[in-house]
Amino acid sequence: MIESQGDGSRYFGSDVVADFLSAVGIDHVAMNAGATLRGLHDSLLRRNSPEIISTLHEEIAIGIAHGYAKAAGRPMAAAIHDHVGPMHAHMALFNAWADDVPMLVLGGSGPRDTARRRPWLDWIHTSAPTVAPIRDAVKWDCEPASSPGLVANLRRAYRETLSLPMGPVFVALDVLLMEATAEPPGDLTPPSIPTPAVAAPDRVDWLVEQLVQAATPVFVVDRPPAGTMAPLVALAELLGAAVIDLGSRCSFPTTHWADQSLLREQTLGGADLVVVLDPRDLLLTVTSAEETTRTLTSLVAADVTVVSIGTTSTRATVPVDRGGELEGATHILGHVPSVLARVADAVEAASGLDRTAAEERHLRLRESWEQARRTSEAAADSLAGQAPIHPAHLSSSLRAAVAGGPWQLANGLLGGWLRRLWDFESETAYLGRSGGEGLGYGLPASVGAALAHRADDTLVVDVQADGDLLYTPQALWTAAHHRLPLLVVVYDNHGYGRDLIHQRLIAAERGWEGAPAPEGVAIQDPTVGFSRMAEGFGVEGIGPVTEPGRLRDVLTAAAVSVRSERRPVLVHVVSS
Repeated sequence: MIESQGDGSRYFGSDVVADFLSAVGIDHVAMNAGATLRGLHDSLLRRNSPEIISTLHEEIAIGIAHGYAKAAGRPMAAAIHDHVGPMHAHMALFNAWADDVPMLVLGGSGPRDTARRRPWLDWIHTSAPTVAPIRDAVKWDCEPASSPGLVANLRRAYRETLSLPMGPVFVALDVLLMEATAEPPGDLTPPSIPTPAVAAPDRVDWLVEQLVQAATPVFVVDRPPAGTMAPLVALAELLGAAVIDLGSRCSFPTTHWADQSLLREQTLGGADLVVVLDPRDLLLTVTSAEETTRTLTSLVAADVTVVSIGTTSTRATVPVDRGGELEGATHILGHVPSVLARVADAVEAASGLDRTAAEERHLRLRESWEQARRTSEAAADSLAGQAPIHPAHLSSSLRAAVAGGPWQLANGLLGGWLRRLWDFESETAYLGRSGGEGLGYGLPASVGAALAHRADDTLVVDVQADGDLLYTPQALWTAAHHRLPLLVVVYDNHGYGRDLIHQRLIAAERGWEGAPAPEGVAIQDPTVGFSRMAEGFGVEGIGPVTEPGRLRDVLTAAAVSVRSERRPVLVHVVSS
């Protein structure tokens, strides 16, 4: 039985929530306080567990929980004020929903009892139901009406967020329920989490047969659950199979000879069997799209067998469909790591596997992988003196700067140069993209990753696009306030790069001469002083760095500072 809190004689509904969070191992609650959260806020403060992570915007609170879950491998909680909080949080929740990331979202609510509402403000800030502004961006929601119901619903919410496919869940906490006295719950043990779905044996047997008989098998990995890398490496080595990682997160080592991600079109063009692991959109894996006309071109031959493994078909499709339909594909429903482990065991024992042919494929793949790596290194070297600083040189310089100890790349693309040049050897080396491609993700998610590593010696790196940063710059304050070990490297190309590409495409298609005007795309006149902005939030700011020759030394010094002082630093790099 939990002891009474507060003055020693009273226990409140908000105490139930705080004690439940602690009981199931939730260590942090990211929040931006509001009137409907005052009871929960008080309970958390008095216990100091879970720890409150102070944020300046609800989108940042959700983004922090998003990055934390991917770095820590377990969820944290975020608390958001009624109605206006969910509306601010919606974009970040959509990212988390699309990325299948677990988190427990606690929403202040009400008062549901209209007789207890303050005039005007309580009325316009009370949704019916509370989840209404974000129901299309959460996996499951509930609105408990009593203390016993509160415990039951919190249990289910915790189970739902961790059940595959994972996703954010929402529990509405009525302000009156939170501030009313309650009986301490007798049992707050964590609920059991359902075991993952396992593919039917006959489907596994069929897939093994296809793999053993294939002349050029190729795996394409998109965004499968943790635990995929090890059995996928084992299968690639048994079969001499190529692997293409689409980069949604790190699912295959960049240091392994089977990694043919840089040769995607060439590799798929020579395949006679393509096995896709947990695709967002199966068409994304085996087609290319012409940007102007939006026409699709298949990257595989018409007679190639395409197999999809995962739980994509069990995911909700509201408010958007996750992808198109690839006619003729075979779908196997199951937990990817479990399916691959069973398939690898069966392939190893298969008498029909031509091991000589597998070794020949291995040697060809090793040669192409080594050549691709050499080409990337040479290209980066040739671009080292270019100004503005080229993304390849930034990637290479940053790789050298962080080499002094353990690191984690929380966010960043740099046109693919990070994956081309860095050694990603574990599933947590690179945490991947946002899921929903919504701007404002990078910095809050990186702050969440740094929170997950606050107690160890990992240097968390955010390779941060300038436009994305300007959606949620207040997250810098949270990083400074909680002294998080985060190196933010802003690559500033003075604009929204993808939008500029699209404007150039449409101008060319319509026959306009000259480059399109920068209005609406360029972030210039004035340019943004990112290092000064960082200083304003309490983060050490360095730059802008414009000289390629200085870059490595500046980044190395910044990395040393983050590691030694366990605090955030931002480096502003002017890039092309």
